[in-house]
Amino acid sequence: MSRATVNLFFDKRASKDGQGVVKWLVCLDRKQRLFSTGRKVLLSEWEFLQASKTKLDNRVKDEGKIRLWHEFYGDTFPDEFSGKVQTSYLKRAQTVIGQLADRFTFEAFAEAIANFGKDVEKPIEQTDLIAALLNKANSMSSAGRIGNAINYELAAKSLRRFVNSFTDEERKEFLSIPIPRKSNQPRQVAILQFDHLTADFLTTYEQWMQYHGKAPQSKLKAATGASLTTVGIYLRHVRAVVNDAIEAGLMSRDTYPFGRNRYVIPAGANVKKALPKADIEKLKAYQPVPGTTEQRSHDLWLFSYFCNGANLTDICRLTWANVDTKGGKLTFIRQKTARSKRQSQTPIVAYLRPETLAIIERWGTTEKRPNAYVFPFLNASMTERQKKQAVHQTVKMTNKWMGKIAEQLGIEGDVGTYSARHSYATSLLKSKAPLAFISKSLGHTNLKTTESYLGSFDDEEAKAFLNAL
Repeated sequence: MSRATVNLFFDKRASKDGQGVVKWLVCLDRKQRLFSTGRKVLLSEWEFLQASKTKLDNRVKDEGKIRLWHEFYGDTFPDEFSGKVQTSYLKRAQTVIGQLADRFTFEAFAEAIANFGKDVEKPIEQTDLIAALLNKANSMSSAGRIGNAINYELAAKSLRRFVNSFTDEERKEFLSIPIPRKSNQPRQVAILQFDHLTADFLTTYEQWMQYHGKAPQSKLKAATGASLTTVGIYLRHVRAVVNDAIEAGLMSRDTYPFGRNRYVIPAGANVKKALPKADIEKLKAYQPVPGTTEQRSHDLWLFSYFCNGANLTDICRLTWANVDTKGGKLTFIRQKTARSKRQSQTPIVAYLRPETLAIIERWGTTEKRPNAYVFPFLNASMTERQKKQAVHQTVKMTNKWMGKIAEQLGIEGDVGTYSARHSYATSLLKSKAPLAFISKSLGHTNLKTTESYLGSFDDEEAKAFLNAL
Protein backbone atom coordinates (compact mmCIF):
# COMPACT_ATOMS: atom_id res chain seq x y z
CA MET A 1 0.00 0.00 0.00
CA SER A 2 1.35 3.45 -0.92
CA ARG A 3 2.25 5.84 1.90
CA ALA A 4 0.90 9.39 2.12
CA THR A 5 3.35 12.27 1.65
CA VAL A 6 3.23 15.84 2.94
CA ASN A 7 4.70 19.21 2.02
CA LEU A 8 4.03 22.77 3.12
CA PHE A 9 1.94 25.03 0.88
CA PHE A 10 1.55 28.83 0.87
CA ASP A 11 -2.07 29.86 0.31
CA LYS A 12 -2.49 33.57 -0.40
CA ARG A 13 -5.86 33.38 -2.14
CA ALA A 14 -7.86 35.06 0.63
CA SER A 15 -5.05 37.38 1.73
CA LYS A 16 -5.35 41.14 1.43
CA ASP A 17 -2.42 42.16 3.61
CA GLY A 18 0.45 40.46 1.81
CA GLN A 19 0.26 37.48 4.12
CA GLY A 20 -0.76 33.92 3.37
CA VAL A 21 -1.71 30.87 5.40
CA VAL A 22 0.76 27.99 5.49
CA LYS A 23 -1.03 24.70 4.90
CA TRP A 24 -0.14 21.04 4.83
CA LEU A 25 -0.45 19.61 1.32
CA VAL A 26 -1.11 15.90 1.83
CA CYS A 27 -1.05 13.48 -1.11
CA LEU A 28 -2.14 9.85 -1.34
CA ASP A 29 -2.75 7.83 -4.51
CA ARG A 30 -2.84 10.97 -6.67
CA LYS A 31 -5.38 12.63 -4.39
CA GLN A 32 -4.48 15.90 -2.68
CA ARG A 33 -5.96 17.68 0.33
CA LEU A 34 -4.99 20.92 2.05
CA PHE A 35 -5.10 21.31 5.84
CA SER A 36 -4.47 24.66 7.50
CA THR A 37 -1.73 25.06 10.09
CA GLY A 38 -3.41 28.28 11.19
CA ARG A 39 -0.08 30.09 10.84
CA LYS A 40 0.30 33.15 8.59
CA VAL A 41 3.57 34.42 7.08
CA LEU A 42 4.56 37.18 4.69
CA LEU A 43 5.29 36.34 1.06
CA SER A 44 8.93 37.35 1.61
CA GLU A 45 9.18 34.96 4.55
CA TRP A 46 7.68 32.16 2.49
CA GLU A 47 10.16 32.80 -0.32
CA PHE A 48 12.99 32.50 2.21
CA LEU A 49 11.56 29.22 3.52
CA GLN A 50 11.27 27.78 0.02
CA ALA A 51 14.85 28.69 -0.78
CA SER A 52 16.07 26.97 2.41
CA LYS A 53 13.57 24.14 2.99
CA THR A 54 16.02 21.26 2.55
CA LYS A 55 18.68 22.79 4.78
CA LEU A 56 19.23 26.06 6.61
CA ASP A 57 22.17 27.91 5.12
CA ASN A 58 24.93 28.53 7.68
CA ARG A 59 25.32 32.02 6.32
CA VAL A 60 21.87 33.00 7.65
CA LYS A 61 22.47 34.99 10.85
CA ASP A 62 19.07 36.66 11.27
CA GLU A 63 17.56 35.13 14.43
CA GLY A 64 14.01 35.74 13.19
CA LYS A 65 14.68 33.79 10.01
CA ILE A 66 16.48 31.02 11.90
CA ARG A 67 13.53 30.66 14.27
CA LEU A 68 11.09 30.76 11.32
CA TRP A 69 12.94 27.95 9.55
CA HIS A 70 12.96 25.75 12.67
CA GLU A 71 9.25 26.44 13.20
CA PHE A 72 8.35 25.05 9.78
CA TYR A 73 11.15 22.75 8.58
CA GLY A 74 13.32 21.93 11.59
CA ASP A 75 12.68 19.31 14.24
CA THR A 76 11.62 21.53 17.13
CA PHE A 77 11.39 25.19 18.10
CA PRO A 78 10.64 27.13 21.32
CA ASP A 79 7.12 28.53 21.52
CA GLU A 80 7.26 32.32 21.37
CA PHE A 81 4.84 32.80 24.26
CA SER A 82 5.14 29.77 26.55
CA GLY A 83 8.77 28.92 25.85
CA LYS A 84 7.83 25.24 25.59
CA VAL A 85 9.55 23.14 22.96
CA GLN A 86 7.18 22.44 20.05
CA THR A 87 7.44 20.10 17.08
CA SER A 88 7.84 21.84 13.72
CA TYR A 89 4.85 21.96 11.40
CA LEU A 90 6.33 19.63 8.78
CA LYS A 91 7.54 17.19 11.44
CA ARG A 92 4.06 17.09 13.03
CA ALA A 93 2.45 16.01 9.78
CA GLN A 94 5.16 13.45 9.03
CA THR A 95 4.78 12.00 12.54
CA VAL A 96 1.00 11.69 12.18
CA ILE A 97 1.33 9.98 8.80
CA GLY A 98 3.85 7.55 10.27
CA GLN A 99 1.59 6.75 13.21
CA LEU A 100 -1.46 6.17 11.03
CA ALA A 101 0.56 3.96 8.65
CA ASP A 102 -1.78 1.65 6.66
CA ARG A 103 -4.78 3.07 8.50
CA PHE A 104 -4.22 6.50 6.96
CA THR A 105 -7.21 8.41 5.65
CA PHE A 106 -7.56 12.16 5.09
CA GLU A 107 -10.22 12.26 7.82
CA ALA A 108 -7.98 10.43 10.29
CA PHE A 109 -5.12 12.79 9.45
CA ALA A 110 -7.30 15.86 10.04
CA GLU A 111 -8.32 14.62 13.47
CA ALA A 112 -4.84 13.52 14.51
CA ILE A 113 -3.13 16.72 13.37
CA ALA A 114 -5.73 18.84 15.17
CA ASN A 115 -5.01 16.97 18.41
CA PHE A 116 -1.25 16.73 17.95
CA GLY A 117 0.54 17.14 21.26
CA LYS A 118 -2.72 17.15 23.21
CA ASP A 119 -3.87 14.49 25.65
CA VAL A 120 -7.17 14.28 23.82
CA GLU A 121 -8.30 10.82 22.89
CA LYS A 122 -11.62 9.23 22.21
CA PRO A 123 -12.81 7.20 25.20
CA ILE A 124 -11.50 3.69 24.70
CA GLU A 125 -14.99 2.20 24.90
CA GLN A 126 -16.01 4.25 21.86
CA THR A 127 -13.33 2.77 19.62
CA ASP A 128 -13.31 -0.72 21.15
CA LEU A 129 -15.20 -3.00 18.74
CA ILE A 130 -15.90 -5.71 21.31
CA ALA A 131 -17.24 -3.13 23.78
CA ALA A 132 -19.44 -1.76 20.99
CA LEU A 133 -20.86 -5.23 20.31
CA LEU A 134 -21.67 -5.72 24.00
CA ASN A 135 -23.25 -2.25 24.22
CA LYS A 136 -25.38 -3.10 21.20
CA ALA A 137 -26.37 -6.37 22.89
CA ASN A 138 -27.53 -4.42 25.95
CA SER A 139 -29.57 -2.06 23.77
CA MET A 140 -31.21 -4.97 21.98
CA SER A 141 -31.93 -6.70 25.27
CA SER A 142 -33.57 -3.55 26.67
CA ALA A 143 -35.75 -3.39 23.55
CA GLY A 144 -36.84 -6.99 24.06
CA ARG A 145 -34.94 -8.24 21.00
CA ILE A 146 -33.27 -11.06 22.87
CA GLY A 147 -32.32 -13.13 19.82
CA ASN A 148 -30.35 -10.25 18.35
CA ALA A 149 -28.85 -9.45 21.76
CA ILE A 150 -27.55 -13.00 22.13
CA ASN A 151 -26.00 -12.92 18.65
CA TYR A 152 -24.17 -9.65 19.42
CA GLU A 153 -22.86 -11.23 22.64
CA LEU A 154 -21.74 -14.37 20.80
CA ALA A 155 -19.98 -12.29 18.13
CA ALA A 156 -18.13 -10.35 20.85
CA LYS A 157 -17.06 -13.54 22.65
CA SER A 158 -15.91 -15.11 19.38
CA LEU A 159 -13.77 -12.10 18.42
CA ARG A 160 -12.32 -11.96 21.93
CA ARG A 161 -11.28 -15.64 21.65
CA PHE A 162 -9.79 -14.94 18.22
CA VAL A 163 -7.75 -11.95 19.41
CA ASN A 164 -6.61 -13.80 22.53
CA SER A 165 -5.26 -16.59 20.31
CA PHE A 166 -2.83 -14.24 18.52
CA THR A 167 0.89 -14.82 18.59
CA ASP A 168 3.17 -11.82 19.22
CA GLU A 169 3.70 -11.53 15.47
CA GLU A 170 -0.06 -11.54 14.80
CA ARG A 171 -0.65 -8.95 17.52
CA LYS A 172 1.87 -6.71 15.78
CA GLU A 173 0.39 -7.36 12.32
CA PHE A 174 -3.30 -6.97 13.17
CA LEU A 175 -3.34 -4.78 16.31
CA SER A 176 -0.11 -2.76 15.91
CA ILE A 177 1.13 -4.00 19.32
CA PRO A 178 4.96 -4.11 19.48
CA ILE A 179 6.62 -7.46 20.10
CA PRO A 180 8.00 -7.55 23.68
CA ARG A 181 11.78 -7.13 23.75
CA LYS A 182 12.14 -9.50 26.70
CA SER A 183 10.57 -12.93 27.05
CA ASN A 184 9.39 -12.19 30.59
CA GLN A 185 7.91 -8.81 29.70
CA PRO A 186 4.12 -8.66 30.41
CA ARG A 187 1.98 -8.62 27.27
CA GLN A 188 0.09 -5.44 26.52
CA VAL A 189 -3.69 -5.79 26.76
CA ALA A 190 -5.06 -6.49 23.28
CA ILE A 191 -7.91 -4.13 22.39
CA LEU A 192 -9.61 -4.67 19.04
CA GLN A 193 -10.47 -1.24 17.68
CA PHE A 194 -12.59 -0.33 14.68
CA ASP A 195 -9.52 0.75 12.71
CA HIS A 196 -8.03 -2.73 13.10
CA LEU A 197 -10.81 -4.24 10.99
CA THR A 198 -9.34 -4.86 7.56
CA ALA A 199 -10.15 -7.34 4.81
CA ASP A 200 -7.07 -9.36 5.82
CA PHE A 201 -8.15 -9.42 9.47
CA LEU A 202 -11.66 -10.62 8.57
CA THR A 203 -10.38 -13.26 6.14
CA THR A 204 -8.05 -14.60 8.83
CA TYR A 205 -10.95 -14.62 11.32
CA GLU A 206 -13.12 -16.60 8.88
CA GLN A 207 -10.36 -19.20 8.45
CA TRP A 208 -9.83 -19.43 12.22
CA MET A 209 -13.57 -19.90 12.77
CA GLN A 210 -13.66 -22.94 10.47
CA TYR A 211 -11.15 -24.70 12.75
CA HIS A 212 -11.70 -23.17 16.21
CA GLY A 213 -15.04 -21.34 16.04
CA LYS A 214 -16.91 -23.54 18.52
CA ALA A 215 -15.54 -22.98 22.01
CA PRO A 216 -14.93 -26.14 24.05
CA GLN A 217 -17.52 -26.90 26.73
CA SER A 218 -14.80 -27.87 29.20
CA LYS A 219 -11.06 -27.40 29.64
CA LEU A 220 -10.53 -31.06 28.78
CA LYS A 221 -11.99 -30.64 25.30
CA ALA A 222 -10.62 -28.86 22.24
CA ALA A 223 -12.35 -26.21 20.16
CA THR A 224 -14.00 -27.38 16.95
CA GLY A 225 -14.88 -25.69 13.68
CA ALA A 226 -17.94 -23.53 13.11
CA SER A 227 -19.94 -23.34 9.90
CA LEU A 228 -19.78 -20.50 7.38
CA THR A 229 -23.39 -19.79 8.33
CA THR A 230 -22.23 -19.00 11.87
CA VAL A 231 -19.40 -16.83 10.52
CA GLY A 232 -21.95 -14.95 8.44
CA ILE A 233 -24.26 -14.38 11.40
CA TYR A 234 -21.48 -13.01 13.60
CA LEU A 235 -19.98 -10.77 10.93
CA ARG A 236 -23.32 -9.28 9.91
CA HIS A 237 -23.63 -8.12 13.52
CA VAL A 238 -20.06 -6.79 13.41
CA ARG A 239 -20.91 -4.93 10.21
CA ALA A 240 -23.92 -3.35 11.94
CA VAL A 241 -21.80 -1.82 14.73
CA VAL A 242 -19.19 -0.72 12.18
CA ASN A 243 -21.94 1.15 10.32
CA ASP A 244 -23.00 2.73 13.63
CA ALA A 245 -19.39 3.78 14.28
CA ILE A 246 -19.12 5.44 10.87
CA GLU A 247 -22.36 7.35 11.48
CA ALA A 248 -21.01 8.47 14.87
CA GLY A 249 -17.72 9.63 13.32
CA LEU A 250 -15.68 7.01 15.18
CA MET A 251 -14.48 5.35 11.99
CA SER A 252 -13.78 6.64 8.50
CA ARG A 253 -15.91 5.41 5.64
CA ASP A 254 -12.69 5.13 3.62
CA THR A 255 -11.55 2.23 5.81
CA TYR A 256 -14.85 0.30 5.57
CA PRO A 257 -13.68 -3.34 5.25
CA PHE A 258 -16.83 -4.94 3.84
CA GLY A 259 -18.13 -5.21 0.28
CA ARG A 260 -16.95 -5.83 -3.23
CA ASN A 261 -13.18 -5.94 -3.68
CA ARG A 262 -12.87 -5.98 0.11
CA TYR A 263 -14.23 -8.66 2.43
CA VAL A 264 -17.49 -10.37 1.49
CA ILE A 265 -19.44 -11.95 4.35
CA PRO A 266 -20.16 -15.63 3.58
CA ALA A 267 -23.81 -16.48 3.05
CA GLY A 268 -23.54 -20.14 4.04
CA ALA A 269 -25.20 -23.00 2.25
CA ASN A 270 -28.99 -22.79 2.01
CA VAL A 271 -29.68 -26.47 2.57
CA LYS A 272 -33.21 -27.51 1.65
CA LYS A 273 -34.88 -29.26 4.60
CA ALA A 274 -38.17 -30.35 3.01
CA LEU A 275 -39.13 -34.00 3.54
CA PRO A 276 -40.52 -36.22 0.77
CA LYS A 277 -44.29 -36.74 0.84
CA ALA A 278 -43.85 -40.40 1.81
CA ASP A 279 -41.83 -39.46 4.90
CA ILE A 280 -44.39 -36.85 5.92
CA GLU A 281 -47.12 -39.50 5.71
CA LYS A 282 -45.05 -41.79 7.95
CA LEU A 283 -44.75 -39.03 10.54
CA LYS A 284 -48.46 -38.26 10.40
CA ALA A 285 -49.33 -41.92 10.91
CA TYR A 286 -46.88 -42.48 13.78
CA GLN A 287 -48.44 -43.22 17.18
CA PRO A 288 -46.24 -42.03 20.07
CA VAL A 289 -46.70 -43.09 23.67
CA PRO A 290 -49.52 -40.90 25.09
CA GLY A 291 -48.61 -38.23 27.64
CA THR A 292 -44.87 -38.45 27.01
CA THR A 293 -42.27 -35.94 25.83
CA GLU A 294 -42.14 -38.02 22.66
CA GLN A 295 -45.84 -37.34 22.01
CA ARG A 296 -45.47 -33.65 22.79
CA SER A 297 -42.51 -33.36 20.39
CA HIS A 298 -44.40 -35.23 17.67
CA ASP A 299 -47.45 -32.99 18.21
CA LEU A 300 -45.40 -29.79 18.02
CA TRP A 301 -43.84 -30.89 14.72
CA LEU A 302 -47.27 -31.68 13.24
CA PHE A 303 -48.73 -28.44 14.64
CA SER A 304 -46.00 -26.50 12.84
CA TYR A 305 -46.57 -28.43 9.61
CA PHE A 306 -50.35 -27.95 9.63
CA CYS A 307 -50.22 -24.30 10.76
CA ASN A 308 -48.43 -22.72 7.81
CA GLY A 309 -45.02 -23.94 8.93
CA ALA A 310 -45.11 -21.75 12.05
CA ASN A 311 -41.78 -21.93 13.85
CA LEU A 312 -41.51 -22.95 17.50
CA THR A 313 -40.97 -19.38 18.68
CA ASP A 314 -44.34 -18.35 17.24
CA ILE A 315 -46.05 -21.50 18.54
CA CYS A 316 -44.70 -21.04 22.08
CA ARG A 317 -45.79 -17.38 22.08
CA LEU A 318 -49.35 -18.00 20.91
CA THR A 319 -51.99 -16.59 23.25
CA TRP A 320 -55.65 -17.51 23.42
CA ALA A 321 -56.42 -14.21 21.67
CA ASN A 322 -54.78 -15.76 18.58
CA VAL A 323 -57.14 -18.76 18.59
CA ASP A 324 -60.59 -18.58 17.02
CA THR A 325 -62.11 -22.02 17.58
CA LYS A 326 -65.51 -20.98 16.22
CA GLY A 327 -64.01 -19.61 13.03
CA GLY A 328 -61.58 -22.50 12.90
CA LYS A 329 -58.46 -20.40 12.44
CA LEU A 330 -55.28 -19.20 14.09
CA THR A 331 -54.12 -15.60 13.50
CA PHE A 332 -50.70 -14.35 14.59
CA ILE A 333 -47.79 -12.04 13.75
CA ARG A 334 -44.38 -13.63 13.22
CA GLN A 335 -42.01 -12.79 16.07
CA LYS A 336 -39.14 -12.61 13.58
CA THR A 337 -40.62 -9.53 11.91
CA ALA A 338 -42.72 -8.06 14.72
CA ARG A 339 -40.00 -5.61 15.83
CA SER A 340 -37.84 -5.34 12.75
CA LYS A 341 -40.44 -3.86 10.40
CA ARG A 342 -41.83 -0.38 10.83
CA GLN A 343 -44.71 -0.82 8.42
CA SER A 344 -47.97 -2.46 9.46
CA GLN A 345 -47.66 -6.18 10.00
CA THR A 346 -49.59 -8.65 7.85
CA PRO A 347 -51.00 -11.36 10.11
CA ILE A 348 -50.61 -15.02 9.20
CA VAL A 349 -53.87 -16.95 9.12
CA ALA A 350 -53.67 -20.72 9.61
CA TYR A 351 -56.84 -22.77 9.37
CA LEU A 352 -57.31 -25.22 12.22
CA ARG A 353 -57.74 -28.88 11.35
CA PRO A 354 -59.02 -31.69 13.59
CA GLU A 355 -55.38 -32.67 14.24
CA THR A 356 -54.34 -29.19 15.42
CA LEU A 357 -57.48 -28.72 17.52
CA ALA A 358 -56.70 -32.05 19.22
CA ILE A 359 -53.13 -30.89 19.92
CA ILE A 360 -54.42 -27.67 21.51
CA GLU A 361 -56.87 -29.67 23.60
CA ARG A 362 -54.14 -32.09 24.67
CA TRP A 363 -51.41 -29.58 25.62
CA GLY A 364 -53.22 -26.24 25.98
CA THR A 365 -53.34 -24.35 29.28
CA THR A 366 -56.56 -24.36 31.26
CA GLU A 367 -56.58 -20.61 31.88
CA LYS A 368 -57.96 -19.21 28.65
CA ARG A 369 -57.69 -15.48 29.20
CA PRO A 370 -56.93 -13.60 25.93
CA ASN A 371 -53.36 -12.70 27.00
CA ALA A 372 -52.56 -16.12 28.51
CA TYR A 373 -50.25 -18.42 26.56
CA VAL A 374 -51.89 -21.34 24.73
CA PHE A 375 -49.09 -23.78 25.53
CA PRO A 376 -47.37 -24.16 28.94
CA PHE A 377 -43.80 -23.36 27.88
CA LEU A 378 -43.92 -19.65 28.83
CA ASN A 379 -45.56 -17.53 31.50
CA ALA A 380 -46.04 -13.83 32.17
CA SER A 381 -43.53 -13.74 35.05
CA MET A 382 -40.61 -14.65 32.76
CA THR A 383 -38.17 -12.06 31.45
CA GLU A 384 -37.63 -11.89 27.69
CA ARG A 385 -34.28 -13.65 28.08
CA GLN A 386 -35.91 -16.43 30.11
CA LYS A 387 -38.57 -16.82 27.43
CA LYS A 388 -35.90 -17.07 24.76
CA GLN A 389 -34.11 -19.76 26.76
CA ALA A 390 -37.36 -21.68 27.33
CA VAL A 391 -38.12 -21.68 23.60
CA HIS A 392 -34.56 -22.79 22.85
CA GLN A 393 -34.90 -25.70 25.28
CA THR A 394 -38.26 -26.69 23.75
CA VAL A 395 -36.75 -26.69 20.25
CA LYS A 396 -33.78 -28.72 21.46
CA MET A 397 -36.00 -31.35 23.12
CA THR A 398 -38.35 -31.51 20.13
CA ASN A 399 -35.48 -32.04 17.70
CA LYS A 400 -34.04 -34.75 19.93
CA TRP A 401 -37.25 -36.77 20.02
CA MET A 402 -38.07 -36.20 16.35
CA GLY A 403 -34.64 -37.62 15.53
CA LYS A 404 -35.50 -40.77 17.49
CA ILE A 405 -38.88 -41.07 15.77
CA ALA A 406 -37.25 -40.64 12.34
CA GLU A 407 -34.78 -43.39 13.17
CA GLN A 408 -37.62 -45.76 14.08
CA LEU A 409 -39.43 -44.95 10.83
CA GLY A 410 -36.32 -45.25 8.66
CA ILE A 411 -36.45 -41.60 7.63
CA GLU A 412 -33.10 -40.17 6.55
CA GLY A 413 -32.13 -36.54 6.74
CA ASP A 414 -33.10 -33.73 9.08
CA VAL A 415 -36.54 -33.90 10.70
CA GLY A 416 -36.02 -30.99 13.08
CA THR A 417 -38.56 -28.27 13.68
CA TYR A 418 -37.38 -26.19 10.73
CA SER A 419 -37.99 -29.08 8.33
CA ALA A 420 -41.72 -28.79 9.13
CA ARG A 421 -41.75 -25.25 7.72
CA HIS A 422 -39.87 -26.21 4.56
CA SER A 423 -41.99 -29.33 4.11
CA TYR A 424 -45.20 -27.28 4.41
CA ALA A 425 -44.04 -24.85 1.71
CA THR A 426 -42.80 -27.56 -0.65
CA SER A 427 -45.95 -29.68 -0.19
CA LEU A 428 -48.09 -26.71 -1.21
CA LEU A 429 -45.95 -26.11 -4.29
CA LYS A 430 -46.18 -29.75 -5.35
CA SER A 431 -49.96 -29.58 -4.97
CA LYS A 432 -49.81 -26.74 -7.54
CA ALA A 433 -50.61 -23.93 -5.09
CA PRO A 434 -49.62 -20.51 -6.52
CA LEU A 435 -46.29 -19.17 -5.30
CA ALA A 436 -47.98 -15.96 -4.14
CA PHE A 437 -50.33 -17.97 -1.91
CA ILE A 438 -47.42 -19.92 -0.40
CA SER A 439 -45.50 -16.70 0.19
CA LYS A 440 -48.42 -15.05 1.97
CA SER A 441 -49.12 -18.10 4.14
CA LEU A 442 -45.47 -18.14 5.27
CA GLY A 443 -45.52 -14.43 6.10
CA HIS A 444 -42.94 -13.47 3.48
CA THR A 445 -42.91 -10.02 1.91
CA ASN A 446 -41.24 -11.09 -1.34
CA LEU A 447 -41.31 -14.17 -3.53
CA LYS A 448 -37.53 -14.65 -3.61
CA THR A 449 -37.53 -15.47 0.10
CA THR A 450 -40.24 -18.05 -0.53
CA GLU A 451 -38.33 -19.62 -3.41
CA SER A 452 -35.39 -20.30 -1.09
CA TYR A 453 -37.69 -22.36 1.13
CA LEU A 454 -38.83 -24.67 -1.62
CA GLY A 455 -37.02 -27.99 -1.93
CA SER A 456 -36.07 -29.59 -5.22
CA PHE A 457 -38.24 -32.16 -6.95
CA ASP A 458 -37.14 -35.77 -7.23
CA ASP A 459 -36.40 -37.46 -10.58
CA GLU A 460 -39.84 -39.06 -11.01
CA GLU A 461 -41.62 -35.76 -10.39
CA ALA A 462 -39.32 -33.97 -12.83
CA LYS A 463 -40.05 -36.59 -15.52
CA ALA A 464 -43.79 -36.21 -14.95
CA PHE A 465 -43.57 -32.45 -15.43
CA LEU A 466 -41.49 -32.87 -18.61
CA ASN A 467 -43.98 -35.36 -20.06
CA ALA A 468 -46.64 -32.67 -19.88
CA LEU A 469 -44.74 -30.51 -22.38
